[in-house]
Amino acid sequence: MAKQQHPRTPPDVVDGWRVRALRGDRLGELSDRQREWVWRSLLKGVRRAETMALGGLSDDQYERGVARVRRWYAERIKAFKAQRAKVDAVVVVRPVKPLPKRKRRGIWFFGQGG
Repeated sequence: MAKQQHPRTPPDVVDGWRVRALRGDRLGELSDRQREWVWRSLLKGVRRAETMALGGLSDDQYERGVARVRRWYAERIKAFKAQRAKVDAVVVVRPVKPLPKRKRRGIWFFGQGG
């Protein structure tokens, strides 16, 4: 089994990040990977009860926060795809060596010659 590249973040720390995201913090100090992990876990409803209890959030506050995170995530995906489209728009065309011309070999008596 492969060894982890980075240490695992404790669940209570990630719950704190989820609460901050639900309250409107974009989590700018986190890496892109960590931020996406938090946002996707909120969109999937991972540890919803624990997050609501930690932040003291009502169902309405939670839903508004998730809608905000969904909008942030959609903006992030849209920007990423636009960036990829710029990179993918450049097409490298490699020259192809032309085929050699067929050489006639003179008269061939058995059918059509080559």
